[in-house]
Amino acid sequence: MRETRRDSAPAPSAAAPPAPAILRLVQLVVLGRWRGTGEQLYREVARLTGAKTGQEILVSGSGEGLSVEWLARRTGASVTGVDPDRERVERAEARVRHSPEERASPSLTVSYQAAPLDDLPHETAVFDAAVGEPAIAAAADPARAVAELVRVTKPMGPVVLLELTWGSELTAPARELLVQRLGLRPHLLVEWKRMLRDAGVVDVQVQDWTSGEPGGASTLGAARDAADAAHLTWQQKVQIATRSWRKWGGWRAAREAVQQEVSLLRDLADERAIGFQVIRGVKWPYEREIHPENGRPVVAPPPSSPPPP
Repeated sequence: MRETRRDSAPAPSAAAPPAPAILRLVQLVVLGRWRGTGEQLYREVARLTGAKTGQEILVSGSGEGLSVEWLARRTGASVTGVDPDRERVERAEARVRHSPEERASPSLTVSYQAAPLDDLPHETAVFDAAVGEPAIAAAADPARAVAELVRVTKPMGPVVLLELTWGSELTAPARELLVQRLGLRPHLLVEWKRMLRDAGVVDVQVQDWTSGEPGGASTLGAARDAADAAHLTWQQKVQIATRSWRKWGGWRAAREAVQQEVSLLRDLADERAIGFQVIRGVKWPYEREIHPENGRPVVAPPPSSPPPP
């Protein structure tokens, strides 16, 4: 069946930098859809990683530390969060220091580091499991960020990605608008899986959380509520028009810029526009080989045991 796409969003060439309010609206529509599934999602991540007391877990792209704190508090594992934004790291550290639970009885084993996600400041094979948050898609080289996540994981340790994926409903121009406003670039599911396999991960399995927890309550109602809330006020339209006027000149460019944002918000209300996947695999303990024809890495089989004497 031939893929159909809506061409509702004008080309982004005439777009001025978006107003801060527009950035927040787009993030609300895209990320707000899964906000209500946070508890279920974290529980599933804990299950997939096997997090428990005595284990060392890495969370790459940890932001302000919500997932790090949850995993440490609920599972007893020692959790390290890495994020490229030093201010977010500082807020994460402050969150732990000032939490009522921690002040009453210090018990969390958490730490945070500010570092590029595609150049993690850790030795090879030091974590029992690793989790890649959506912020990995904002790295300069997402494939390298995934490879780094795998590198620091112990052999046979689980690697879990929580990532946005492109659907079939957004045109290429609309996708570029979304990338600009989210600050990260979703990928096709097949691309995320390939990044994991190229890094030496096997037994790759996928859970589709686009509509919420698989087998659980759908988040479509939350998605529609977020879309309904994400309408442009006249002040926001003026902001967009003013920025476009200053950059490009002329009311035509200003009007097209407003139409562009309205179209993007409308397209994002469609569940099929963008998905959310939980992707899990296991780090293969043996060296990778390079395919002689296409030059791509392939997972080498385990060395054969020597014959008995």
